[in-house]
Amino acid sequence: MKVIYFAAAVLSIFILAACKSGPQRQTQAAPSGENYPNLTARASELSEALEHKDYAKVVDMTYPKVIEYAGGREKLLTAMTTELKTMEAEGVQIISSKSSAPSQFLHDAGGIYAVVPITSKFKAKDGMFQVEGSLIAISTDGGKNWTFIDATGKDQVELKKILPNLDKLKLPPEKEPVKVTS
Repeated sequence: MKVIYFAAAVLSIFILAACKSGPQRQTQAAPSGENYPNLTARASELSEALEHKDYAKVVDMTYPKVIEYAGGREKLLTAMTTELKTMEAEGVQIISSKSSAPSQFLHDAGGIYAVVPITSKFKAKDGMFQVEGSLIAISTDGGKNWTFIDATGKDQVELKKILPNLDKLKLPPEKEPVKVTS
């Protein structure tokens, strides 16, 4: 089971290497019925890149502040690739990763933020497991382009260093990995 927790954590290796505090911003509730087709498409694209082990694309779709805090694109890509290869050597493989429709939106002076539920399946020595988590999608251009932070199992204090308005988003509580087959 420890390996499954490790696998869930690896989905977001590219998150919180050396966080710094950012300025607080004014926020406002999002208008109801928001629709950002590019968000849904980009979240699906991220899931597919992870499934197909296209880690360069995963890094390219990661929120730029995360890349900066991790020491740059190449350093982050190397760390992510190494960790995922280690995970595979221990018998854990990502089988699938699927995003769902965004559950909420938040607007502030820095952009639009959305919570995107994600469900991932892992194959391990003990069977197949499912992990439900969340991505935080960020757009700084009115919803045309989106980058992501994996919020699954993350320390909220560390996430808040990257996203000062994290408290305004209602991230779902972390769930235990569920064994779906033997």
